[in-house]
Amino acid sequence: GDLYVVIHVREHPIFVRQGNDVVVEVPVSFPQAALGTEVEVPTLEGKVKVKIAAGTQSGKVLRLKGKGIPDLHGYGRGDQLVKVIVETPRRLNPRQRELLEEFAKISGEELHHPMAKGFVEKIREMFGTP
Repeated sequence: GDLYVVIHVREHPIFVRQGNDVVVEVPVSFPQAALGTEVEVPTLEGKVKVKIAAGTQSGKVLRLKGKGIPDLHGYGRGDQLVKVIVETPRRLNPRQRELLEEFAKISGEELHHPMAKGFVEKIREMFGTP
């Protein structure tokens, strides 16, 4: 008869495989993303330092050429994709809150979502009445 071999591959706690590429998510703080930084990123062969450019947005993917999985047929290696995840602080102390509010004000950003406006105010805006 025939021999069938079934292999189960366990998920890795850090890396996700996509073909010959591997993906890893790297968390950075809001100040690191806004100002730029250098972070250590785990690879299959150890850690490497990766520069995060100033203004990097959450979800940005950086490519580390040749740091992925070797091709089964011997045609090189895949890449490692580093997905940057910008972490938003969950708790702010009063000073941090004050500084962020000042930053938003200087940037000209509205702190309150338009849906938070009162019903009458929304109607006035829709019809252009003062």
